[in-house]
Amino acid sequence: MSDLIGFADLGAINAVLFDLDGTLMDSESLTDCAIKHLLQEQQIDAELDLVEFHGINWQSVSERLVQHFPALAQLDVSNWLEEHCAQLIQRQAPALIPGSVQAFLGASAQMPVAIVTGSNAATVEAYLERAELQNACSFYISNEQYRHSKPDPECYRQAAEQLNLSPETCLVFEDSIAGLHAAAAAGMPTIAIAHSAGVPPISLAPYCISDYTSLPDDFFHRLHQT
Repeated sequence: MSDLIGFADLGAINAVLFDLDGTLMDSESLTDCAIKHLLQEQQIDAELDLVEFHGINWQSVSERLVQHFPALAQLDVSNWLEEHCAQLIQRQAPALIPGSVQAFLGASAQMPVAIVTGSNAATVEAYLERAELQNACSFYISNEQYRHSKPDPECYRQAAEQLNLSPETCLVFEDSIAGLHAAAAAGMPTIAIAHSAGVPPISLAPYCISDYTSLPDDFFHRLHQT
């Protein structure tokens, strides 16, 4: 776990982009649960490394599952998983990553802040309302707004274009390998959140924190002044 003493190495930052699932709220376990329920319903007994499905949109999850289990091709897997996961969230909202709300507010006090996620707009809106961050979020990019799922950089490039900023001035907080690859391919500096996903390779994310409580109180102020 790297400290952020040398965060000036990130360069001049003019916007902050947050992933949602696993980065702002601890919801990747719901993805795992939805996939397990689907396989059980279809009487498919198999061991999968469910981390493979983190950080990507439901269509990409569906495509990968069909590759593993061709019999699923007869189903609308993407829609089934999205609806099932939404039901799980309604039953019990996932915990927020420690310090995430404070970090979001701290960043938004200094510069534009956006959410860039593989989840749908309804999920983002529900999160913003629950965390009371509607006024702090400049905009969000949900899975309805782009074609290619992370690790493709399309969604992050779209965010930079909407901000009218160079990618290297947009700091990304991400948890998944797919998301970190997407941000890197877009040319954006990243800080990995290891709370749920664990520590990624240092070559992919030189900066990594367990959660936002590891950030200095004046982190975003000092970062914006760098």
